[in-house]
Amino acid sequence: MRKITTLTFLFIALGATLIAETKPNFLFVAVDDLNDFSGHTSEEDGNFLKIIYPDPEIREKVVARLTPTLNRLAQESVPFTRAYCPSALCGPSRTSLMTGVAPHVSGYYMHNRNFRTYDTLKDVVTLPQQLKAHGYFTAGAGKIFHRALGNSEGPIEDDWSDARNSWTTWVNHSQGAAGSKSKYAPPKGGNMQWGPGSQSLEETGDWNTADFIARVLENGGATANKLRGDVGPDGIELPEDQPFFLACGIFRPHLPFYAPQEFFDLFPTEEMTGLTRENLDAMLADLEDLPAGADQFLQTKKGKMHAIMEHANELGGPAEEVPAWRSMVQSYLACVAFADACLGRLFEGLENSEYKDNTVVFLWSDHGYHVGAKYRVAKQAVWEKANRVVLMVRDPRNPKGSNGIPRRQLASLNDMYPTICDMAGISLPGPNVGRSLAPLLNSAKAKPVNKDLVFTYMEGNHCLRTERYAYLRYKDGTTELYDMKKDPRQLDNLAHKLRYAKRVKKLNARLDEWLADPNAN
Repeated sequence: MRKITTLTFLFIALGATLIAETKPNFLFVAVDDLNDFSGHTSEEDGNFLKIIYPDPEIREKVVARLTPTLNRLAQESVPFTRAYCPSALCGPSRTSLMTGVAPHVSGYYMHNRNFRTYDTLKDVVTLPQQLKAHGYFTAGAGKIFHRALGNSEGPIEDDWSDARNSWTTWVNHSQGAAGSKSKYAPPKGGNMQWGPGSQSLEETGDWNTADFIARVLENGGATANKLRGDVGPDGIELPEDQPFFLACGIFRPHLPFYAPQEFFDLFPTEEMTGLTRENLDAMLADLEDLPAGADQFLQTKKGKMHAIMEHANELGGPAEEVPAWRSMVQSYLACVAFADACLGRLFEGLENSEYKDNTVVFLWSDHGYHVGAKYRVAKQAVWEKANRVVLMVRDPRNPKGSNGIPRRQLASLNDMYPTICDMAGISLPGPNVGRSLAPLLNSAKAKPVNKDLVFTYMEGNHCLRTERYAYLRYKDGTTELYDMKKDPRQLDNLAHKLRYAKRVKKLNARLDEWLADPNAN
């Protein structure tokens, strides 16, 4: 009997080892508020870097020092250059992609409370929860859901990371970086603050989060070096008999725009020759053909851009507006470069680990960010700059699918849930608004999995994004239409031009179909 039992245990252990070896591991990396400035997207039509740096030679040098880590990753992965978020706000975007439920279905438009407190989401199965239920070890640190803090034992309202449901182990970890305000940062701007950091790179929260997850990979486990909060485990140990889903969330370039001084030095404002009074006035003129529904998103009389310009005028009148704009953009770029450096440490850990050949990397940003387009400094809108994101997938097991060839087919952050389940050989727990991108990972010429996408900001404000058009409809019924092939910066609203009446009618009907059944895409 003892021999049979021993043999049984051996077979069980062998089976568990084979499962761990054959199923891929996943490194799931989120970067907050990162728009499409990375090197591999900088020459895409409509990219705002072309406005900031109109000289292509200068722009090439800038992107080389802006995102060296992301530039390398793009060359080794499948970069999706036309990827979009479900909602241009941290909580709704992350909740939708992690649950597979569209914002207009869940009603989760803001992030003033934990998504589990909504009747529409209280019993939803998240992506890591589904993986955990099918044999995966799930763990992480940093901002993956709306906040980086979780508590599996306290009130569910405080469990922002969904520690009790989604994760085998969740570690509360510090994030961001400390700093001091620039003279141009508006005192009445809330968290619209920026300036050189007061910490070295190695002292910042984001570096420590990246370093922690890197050490987990390098050593098979690690103790956190900067805990936030006094609940939960203080480290992660990867099991030998399970595949893992390991998440790492980087907080910058989210506001406030603080980063170590060395990253500010990379982007002297005198190089930003496109940020001029002429272009600032052009940003204002671009608002003239917008409908009434867009008024809620304008920052001419309120909002971050207004606060910046109001403070600039207090400092020295209209002559200070362009220097203030450049200072803000410099700070955003510094934070992007800072986040990229943290990612460099994270991927160094992966490359130094025993897991590098069987770990699929998903890197994504939760939404885009305006740094002047539409006279805005913000996300929270249904325009292109607020919703276009960075999305890359690197699968070391599939050289053909990791050759750096851009995928220009439409993709959504919502597609990650079904894609990861597809790659893991796991079924979906129920209807999911996304589609598996697996066919596109194998070929840049594959048929699109999405013929169109819908993204939403707050109730009733939507954009239907097709391959060619962006059709925006606001809660009051007013509309915008842009031909993204001819007008990638969305400068000319075509919605009320007679020759586009049939197009508007068709897109309006298609948007209604989406809103009636988001799974009918």
